[in-house]
Amino acid sequence: MAYINVSSPTSRAILQLSTASISTTSSGYVVPALQDISVSNSNGIFNWTQLDNQSQLSVATPATNQISGNIVVDSATFFAATNGVSGIFDLSNDKTLVYFRVYFNGKTTGSKYLAGSGYLSNLAPTVNPTAPVWVTPIQISVDGDLTAGTV
Repeated sequence: MAYINVSSPTSRAILQLSTASISTTSSGYVVPALQDISVSNSNGIFNWTQLDNQSQLSVATPATNQISGNIVVDSATFFAATNGVSGIFDLSNDKTLVYFRVYFNGKTTGSKYLAGSGYLSNLAPTVNPTAPVWVTPIQISVDGDLTAGTV
């Protein structure tokens, strides 16, 4: 088995965003201070019953794909443009289609990633006395399919 270990600095999970198709590991920018990330590929299922069958029948319907996670708010990428790409808040607020890659084990040669395009949503920056840095959930509602690739 080949487990994916993300504990070393060169094999961290990474979220890369751009407003143009991502062709290299340096396109757009890497979302800093990523706390966690989840990739969801949820195939829809339509179920029905028939009088002549004692079991339900099912067919697959289109999948709902999304990327979600949490970040510590970094003012350099949350509010400001970086590497020619608007900040995360503006990308969400302006409903800008973004292109993304989720790297599973860094961006070195041979690393695996999932890619696609979609819209940023669910930003909800929060701060409190016992957690005195701003953190926010982040979600990408994927427009279409996720594709797998290798750096």
